Amino acid sequence: MFTAIGRPVPVAAFVLRTHDGPISRRLRSYGLSVERAATTQPQRRFTDHGEQERAVATVTACGEDPTGKESAGYFHTRLHLAR
Repeated sequence: MFTAIGRPVPVAAFVLRTHDGPISRRLRSYGLSVERAATTQPQRRFTDHGEQERAVATVTACGEDPTGKESAGYFHTRLHLAR
């Protein structure tokens, strides 16, 4: 995607906490420096209990605390600034 442009392009993206690591690694692979916001924002409610359980497990496996966020019923996003 970025290789077609021929130069690094700044990116600002709200990324689900369940995908924080892979997105940051991918942006860095294009030579971008990635800054992640300390705070999160609610994105949407879970569609069912299974989706919530998977999100809580994934966020926990990534070393993040789902308390008051995914455990409270919402996907949460974090702003990533890449330049």
